[in-house]
Amino acid sequence: MRTLEHIDCPICERDKTKLLFEKDSLSVVACKQCRLRYVNPRVDRQSLEESYTETYYPKEKVERIHTNDMEWLQMSERLTELEQQHKGKGRLLDVGCGIGTFLHLAREQGWETTGIDPSKSGCDFAQKEHNLDVYCGDIFEAAYPSAHYDVITLFHVLEHISELNSFINELRRILKPKSDTQKAGTLVIEVPNGEGLQSRLKKAEWPYVHPSDHLYYFSADSIRKLLQKHGFRNFRFGKPKRVGTSNNMLFSIRKMATATLVRMHLGTVIRVYAQ
Repeated sequence: MRTLEHIDCPICERDKTKLLFEKDSLSVVACKQCRLRYVNPRVDRQSLEESYTETYYPKEKVERIHTNDMEWLQMSERLTELEQQHKGKGRLLDVGCGIGTFLHLAREQGWETTGIDPSKSGCDFAQKEHNLDVYCGDIFEAAYPSAHYDVITLFHVLEHISELNSFINELRRILKPKSDTQKAGTLVIEVPNGEGLQSRLKKAEWPYVHPSDHLYYFSADSIRKLLQKHGFRNFRFGKPKRVGTSNNMLFSIRKMATATLVRMHLGTVIRVYAQ
């Protein structure tokens, strides 16, 4: 039987919410002040961490991801935009690196790459298949040096993090600050868009709604407020592109529709760059 814990809004640090809907016997609420959508009460941190460590990447899932052309196209699209947003190569840390696909591509393009993930099977694959420098554990256990990384990436990770505020503080500590001799490091976050068109229409039936492990449903506004709280500035919202293995007319139409929704902050995902 799972244990639940009650939390305050991680942005406002208050408990003033309204119920949006229920799913899987859990409630998704919205903060009345900052409008962050989150699960409350939620599965306790220990139970979540155990599931990520032991069962998140079973062998069949690893094989499916590794051989999926769409996975490689998606990671390539992310890397292409990152290199447009952050000029110059350097040290890159991918938090929640999974089986290492993004890190592998980044290293091939000249980045000095490091990864971290709680999944033992995911890290084993990244190390053995791609010979990557990957740490299995959490960001605090890794004890990375201060002001060390030029870029830190988190792709569909932040919605899983129980202790948001201490976690983002740690990211800021290890990211390079701007100084007279160096430019500021870049934090890259991609999350499901809790106020996107699909989310608004489908509500509890939106595919990204699984409140047992997706703890937050960010909007462009709420993720900016969270990062501002921890001293991040210079926000730029990315333009995630629809990728595919065909270029027929239907795909072209869908790609244009996706681009339009992204410009209006109504796309399926949000990608933000901050320094």
